[in-house]
Amino acid sequence: MPHRRAYDTDAIRVHWDSVRCIHTGICLRTLPDVFDVNRRPWVELERADADAVADAVERCPTGALRYERLDGAEGEAAQRPTLAMPIEDGPMLLVGDLDVRTPTGAPITHEMRLTLCRCGKSHNQPFCDNSHLRRGWESGPAQEPNSPPSAPSPGASAGPTRVVPLLDASLELRGHIRLYDSDGRRVLAEAGRMLLCRCGNSANKPFCDGSHKRVEFLTREPEQPPDRLEAESPAAFTPNSGVPDPRTARADD
Repeated sequence: MPHRRAYDTDAIRVHWDSVRCIHTGICLRTLPDVFDVNRRPWVELERADADAVADAVERCPTGALRYERLDGAEGEAAQRPTLAMPIEDGPMLLVGDLDVRTPTGAPITHEMRLTLCRCGKSHNQPFCDNSHLRRGWESGPAQEPNSPPSAPSPGASAGPTRVVPLLDASLELRGHIRLYDSDGRRVLAEAGRMLLCRCGNSANKPFCDGSHKRVEFLTREPEQPPDRLEAESPAAFTPNSGVPDPRTARADD
């Protein structure tokens, strides 16, 4: 597929998905010798060792960058329990063992890092595509849940977190989830199940309050413009510096 490009050396292969990229610029700042949007190709893995490349890729919050170790070294380890962080005026950052499914249970993807749409306007639901920037969407500060969510079951953090964008409704998370406020300083909830707003209209964001029914929110099938599918580097997209490095998102790290 044209939107999925691979770059490799004998030690590591890096995959870049232009459909999932929202140009946070973290890879460029972390390893500028390797990742440079002014070059073609924009990724030149020979300019750093495989460990440094892997470290930079693991800082990509969207999962647009992934890697495979070809030299026998260990790959990326999943965050446990799953970290969830609503970025103010931006997407939901998830870091963990993330099993994304349709409402009927069909697999969408299995990732360790994701940014999911909270404004309700993404053309690539459930993933963020920077529509919130184009529309000037404002989330307001993250709030505590109106009622305590259910506690995680024993051993839940050992397995994946199920991530399900419910049909015409909220985002459901099941597993062991620790949800922080937008600056990563305070845990708002720790639960085995959460329903989070993805229509952009809840008065109790990031939690769902049923507003999707009032605004008649509809799940839309992904639709990507040709320029996004054919992009040769993140330079094709509006920069989004508001999403943090997953490694440093929490203030208690």
